[in-house]
Amino acid sequence: MSAPPRPSLNAIRAFEAAARLGGFKAAADELHVTPSAVSHQIANLERELDVALFHRRGRHISLTAPGELYWRRVHDALNTLVHAADGIADAAGQGVLSVVAASSFAAKWLMPRLDRFLRDHPDVRVRVEPADNLQHLGDADVGIFYGSPVGRDLVARQVINESVLVLCAPGVRDGDPPLLQPADLARHVLIHARNRLSWADWLMQKGLGDLAQGRELFVERSTLAIDAAVRGVGVILESDLLAADEIRDGRLVEPFGARFRLPPAPAYYVVTSDRVQADGPALSFVDWLARETGTV
Repeated sequence: MSAPPRPSLNAIRAFEAAARLGGFKAAADELHVTPSAVSHQIANLERELDVALFHRRGRHISLTAPGELYWRRVHDALNTLVHAADGIADAAGQGVLSVVAASSFAAKWLMPRLDRFLRDHPDVRVRVEPADNLQHLGDADVGIFYGSPVGRDLVARQVINESVLVLCAPGVRDGDPPLLQPADLARHVLIHARNRLSWADWLMQKGLGDLAQGRELFVERSTLAIDAAVRGVGVILESDLLAADEIRDGRLVEPFGARFRLPPAPAYYVVTSDRVQADGPALSFVDWLARETGTV
């Protein structure tokens, strides 16, 4: 088996800049090189990958479909490198608590409540970073992850259960066509996020596996799905925990009431490694999280 291509970092930087800025000259100005150098680097990159990354029409360029996919990946990777040193100096100091948390949980639940922990622990500085895989615990003191974690040298504690609800904006429920019974879902956009239960699974469990599905929207995060549902784009199958504020404010409703709810199931776990079990700030945070979630 041949080795995978290993493009140079300079070529990747040239490609990313050209794609982001929309031209070789703009990329050259940002990188302090000549446009021909950028063009040469990108041509080498395309040969290395054996794929065309740009459509070239005179001086105008646009990304091909593979180029668009590659740009998203390298843009995220370069952004990670840019911020790799963030917090390193703080982490060397005393009283810094590093927390990684599932992205949607961090945005919809943790951050709105974190001021309570900071108020009760004024001597502790907290750094929160998003992560959706247990492998990203890394050097963090505490991780909050979706699903039961596995791994050696890890201490895990279930902190939150959730129920999965069918939710939509009131205008969708009462609109034309209305959403009054599950069969009406065939006439609405089903919004999919990466949850523990998919629409296909829910429909099957409810005896609606043969429901003719129409338009669908796929998003990566629950936060995006919730926002789309609030705006009336379609119907979501989402956690009562993550959508709690929108449900409380009436921006999202259960079109079928509670009749089609699934029973609560384990959702989020707080994870620490053996090395931080005796650490004061980490244990204080875990205890606070348990009190906030009622799992003391």
